[in-house]
Amino acid sequence: MSVAELKQAVDVLTNDERLELAEYLRWRSRKDDPQWQEEIGNRLNRCLADQGTSGAQLQALHDRLSSEGR
Repeated sequence: MSVAELKQAVDVLTNDERLELAEYLRWRSRKDDPQWQEEIGNRLNRCLADQGTSGAQLQALHDRLSSEGR
């Protein structure tokens, strides 16, 4: 499939499908990057050491962003 065909296929997707595809492409472009893997490891270590964001904080952020339509 060519890039032009991919673009045409994306044009008919819903906004939610486009967002899902964008997130997939972002993940795909980073998954083999050693620097990104190190950063993810560091973030996980901070969370495991209780230095990260709590579940309640994440839920509050999600709720606020959702109420703003983001």
